[in-house]
Amino acid sequence: MKENKLSELKALIREELKDCDNNKWPHVCELQSTEKGYARIEEMIIRYAAKEAMPIGSAIALIEQELAHIEDEK
Repeated sequence: MKENKLSELKALIREELKDCDNNKWPHVCELQSTEKGYARIEEMIIRYAAKEAMPIGSAIALIEQELAHIEDEK
């Protein structure tokens, strides 16, 4: 049952990121363009969705903010 929910969540994440909007989420779109980057974003979204009961879109927006903040510090 638990594995089924995780697969379902991963499918929803994949659908949400499929047509990544560079205007809204430039850092997320860039990071998810690699296999390793996609896995990292997927893991972060799953963590936010599971621990914080956060919708996928909200999790992506938060990740974008975090990535932009990291970029600003460079």
